[in-house]
Amino acid sequence: MKNRKARSLLLAAVAVCSLAACTNHVKSGTELLEKGKNEEAAAAFEEAVEEAEKKGGDASEAYRGLGMVYYAQEDYEAARANLQKALDAGAFRTPAIYNLIGACSMKLEDYDGALAAYEQGIELPNSMEVSEDTKKEQTVDYSEVIQEMKMNRIICYEKKLDWESARAAISQYSAEYPDDVEAQKEAEFLSTR
Repeated sequence: MKNRKARSLLLAAVAVCSLAACTNHVKSGTELLEKGKNEEAAAAFEEAVEEAEKKGGDASEAYRGLGMVYYAQEDYEAARANLQKALDAGAFRTPAIYNLIGACSMKLEDYDGALAAYEQGIELPNSMEVSEDTKKEQTVDYSEVIQEMKMNRIICYEKKLDWESARAAISQYSAEYPDDVEAQKEAEFLSTR
């Protein structure tokens, strides 16, 4: 779980500056976040939000950055709120951002909210072409993030005691990812419910 959390944060951090023109504060915040300097990163992202609000600019990437900082600090309510603000402000929609919103919702025991976020993220493509500030395109592969969301969706159904939906979801998941040993154990568990 810790590695998945780190992978999701890294993908989201890369997306912050890759998907939109970065202000200096967003770029600085992203670099600080990647170094694990969460307090300094939060300050930089908050400055970026204030700057965007004063100038009537786009604060979406600053909100995304704040969401990632709060997620790293395990403040899931603040993380979810800022990630949602990022989407509401027009942030580029990626599986990574929906995965983080879903993970926050799960930590807050809001399983319906988690399911909604995972469904939205799963609907997005497995890979996306993005442009960096230099206008150079790169492909970002989200297939592992989407697979993680599909597994987390099963866990949400279990937490809701919706065994029928959990069994249907694990059946679909197992067909798509037949080599996932953990999923095989999960399917065996669900067969007893």
